[in-house]
Amino acid sequence: MIKKSLMIAAVAVLGMTGAAQATECDDAQQAEAGSSLAGLAKAAVSKVVPVTGKQMVNVNACDVRAGTYSIEFKYNFLGADGLYWVEGTARFGAGGSNPSVKITKASPNMAAAEAKAGVKLASN
Repeated sequence: MIKKSLMIAAVAVLGMTGAAQATECDDAQQAEAGSSLAGLAKAAVSKVVPVTGKQMVNVNACDVRAGTYSIEFKYNFLGADGLYWVEGTARFGAGGSNPSVKITKASPNMAAAEAKAGVKLASN
């Protein structure tokens, strides 16, 4: 019984140590992450709707751990026929290296464009 309790305590300590290593992005890191994210999000949505105008990235959460960013975001952009937005998560290294972008929610017109193009970006 003692060994099992020690093992549970060790796992709990390891879990807390791992969480402690991820820190919230400071202003400079958030700016760097936002710049990289704009390009990654544009590449993702361009599979469905070409980005023809202004873009805006709202970073809702930004954590960095060992040089890897984890971000929750909303990306707004102008296409030829209006304003679109998507929400999602992204992970990438400095300068946008090794990117992984997951679109979790899309505006109604983006969802309609996905259906028309036969491409599913959002997982909603």
